[in-house]
Amino acid sequence: MPRKKIVVVEDDPELRDLETFLLGAEGYDVVGVADGIEAAAIVQREHADLVLLDLMLPGKDGNAVLEELSEQAETRRTPVIVVSAFLAQLRLTPQVRRVLSKPFDVSDLLDAVAREVERPHEEVA
Repeated sequence: MPRKKIVVVEDDPELRDLETFLLGAEGYDVVGVADGIEAAAIVQREHADLVLLDLMLPGKDGNAVLEELSEQAETRRTPVIVVSAFLAQLRLTPQVRRVLSKPFDVSDLLDAVAREVERPHEEVA
């Protein structure tokens, strides 16, 4: 069975490295992205099974990334977990399956990811 692919969009390098390490240790194939500019293109290129998305990003914020993902046929069904300290700024879309506030509990993050990668993409509205 192929490993599930997760794209982590996080501008804080330490947090991005931590999330990438933790998810990699759980057996996921993880790609880190440092800004919102290329995020949607990388999600599409990597055929991501899940996206972890920060909201406050350089170049293009998380809401703009969500909008771009929802506009592309290849990514509109890709589930997203928003991980941010600024959740009040989130504009919810059907792709947003879960929301985690920073700082997050590692077990909460891993549990949320495990549940979402097992859910078929077709369930995303």
